[in-house]
Amino acid sequence: MANIAERVKTISEKWFIAEPLLFLTLLSHKLSENADIHTIRCGQGRIEYNPLWAAEQNGAQLEEAFKAELIRILLRHPYRKNPSSDAEISYIASNMVLNEYYNFPALQFHAKDFWNDAEHRKKSFEFYYREYTLIKRLKDSGSEENGGTMAVSDEEMRGATAECGGKDRNGILENAALWGNDEFIDEKLNEIVKQAEQNASWGRLPGALVEEIRAALKPELDWRAVLSGFRRTILAEEKVPTRFKPSRRWGFMYMGQKYAFTTRILAGIDVSGSIEKEDVALFYSCINRFFKYGIEALDAVQFDSELKAGPLPFKKACASITIQGRGGTNYQPLIDYFSANSARYDGLIIFTDGFAALPYAPPRTVRKILWVCSRKESYLSNHVWMDKLGRCCYIASTSG
Repeated sequence: MANIAERVKTISEKWFIAEPLLFLTLLSHKLSENADIHTIRCGQGRIEYNPLWAAEQNGAQLEEAFKAELIRILLRHPYRKNPSSDAEISYIASNMVLNEYYNFPALQFHAKDFWNDAEHRKKSFEFYYREYTLIKRLKDSGSEENGGTMAVSDEEMRGATAECGGKDRNGILENAALWGNDEFIDEKLNEIVKQAEQNASWGRLPGALVEEIRAALKPELDWRAVLSGFRRTILAEEKVPTRFKPSRRWGFMYMGQKYAFTTRILAGIDVSGSIEKEDVALFYSCINRFFKYGIEALDAVQFDSELKAGPLPFKKACASITIQGRGGTNYQPLIDYFSANSARYDGLIIFTDGFAALPYAPPRTVRKILWVCSRKESYLSNHVWMDKLGRCCYIASTSG
């Protein structure tokens, strides 16, 4: 039997003409063999498959298995998972959507297996997640309040949720193990779907499925939300006495305590020769927004190959900006300064175009770093290494 990679290549060459959307989605993910899983799964920018399982599939079966995962990806099921979501129910709900809009013979879990009524046909992932959670809770509690629409008995319910492709519940969890929210891949998929929309290159996907894929489109990465989320992540607090809150032990006889937020940020502004003056002004405008998020203390320092002016306290709404530097770019002096002053600062924001040598950051420092790229192109070129040294986003010059 031909090498699995060669068989997948043959499928992709067929899709190049007939299924351009599936072809581009396949190229957006890395294919990886994984002998520790039973069949095939996706997530974290990868499509993993067991080579022995793949070797047992004929050409049509292998193509359908990969098509199912690619449609799952296009619908963003692996990349919209809330950390508090139930992985088992998420996977079951995903399979219901795939079978409702395409119908994969080898894919377990259909909405009709659980509900008799037309109200449960061709619904969204969120709908099936909510409805399945409800009936599972009712079954677990022994309640009969199911509206008379369920198609399965208690025994069938237990049997249906106990297996996935011949495996037990652990097989379901295995298939959803890579699922988790990923802004970057979500953005990449946005571009692929937008391209398909512009060129009408949906291939042979059913119209109802195309509409679901369109509905999964998400607005571009919101840098304001990233900044706000970063602020919450590194939020520092300290106890201060107050007479407006009684002491737990002594009541109003003694002052109580409350938490006051004292987050202190160091902002590094790249002023190297590759940065336009307009970008520097944009960086400072972006910094101004932090005061809207409740940041009380923020120091700014300009840098190129070394630290320049500062760190100096940044005041809201600066009237003018003096740029010093304009040489090459080196992140290491800035990160070293931040690490050496970890008792003084709770987080580091680096405003840059991203084009410089990869720096080193101590593990304890990484989670406190946010990279803000000057343009989307810089973000797409550098996010891979930036993601390993903190979190990252970009800010468009047209942003308000």
